[in-house]
Amino acid sequence: MYKALFFDIDDTIFDFEKCSLAAFKESFKICNLHYSRSIHELYREISKDLWKKQKSGEISVQDVLNSRFKILFEKLNIDFSYYSFQKVFEKNLGQEYITEPNASQVIGTLSKKYKIYAASNGILEMQINRLKHANLLDYFTDLFVSDDIGYDKPSNSFFKECLKRSKLKPEEILFIGDSLQADILGAKNNNIDTCWYNINEYEKPKDLKVNYIIRNLIELNKILL
Repeated sequence: MYKALFFDIDDTIFDFEKCSLAAFKESFKICNLHYSRSIHELYREISKDLWKKQKSGEISVQDVLNSRFKILFEKLNIDFSYYSFQKVFEKNLGQEYITEPNASQVIGTLSKKYKIYAASNGILEMQINRLKHANLLDYFTDLFVSDDIGYDKPSNSFFKECLKRSKLKPEEILFIGDSLQADILGAKNNNIDTCWYNINEYEKPKDLKVNYIIRNLIELNKILL
């Protein structure tokens, strides 16, 4: 019997692509820089490659956050401080809270029966702001975010620290997330049951055990209630 649900935040609770695009456009506007779709596409490619390296343990989350705009600006010869742009972007992203379908309803309903925790890579202050804007923060017992935890998903250290702070046993938790590597494999390696939020209907690797697979968060109600 589960006592708590651990939710990833980006691409599980929030639609990160939409949030990021809105923050990206607004940041270019604030910094008086020319925006185009091709610039954003290049940024997405750079960011995707960096996050892939992070999930494989080659670099840290902070490395991703500190280098993505540096790489972008160098490739495009943009004469502007990438560090200043990074700070503007992070501030704007903290204001974006476009949720995944049914996220608010499901979390509100499940919080009546289970303790709800967030387990995310990123910046704690930013995630707090976004959950607050989305009127979701009060549903959470605690937020476990990499810059505060001191470790990144999918490292065992991240999950062990989450268990320590929550005072829960692995068998008392169901972890819900979109990333097979950071969320599902990370939780599985720590004996935590998993629910893969597979909205894009990707094929599951045959050698990876997943307890549940859903395409819409509303399906959690059928599983857990």
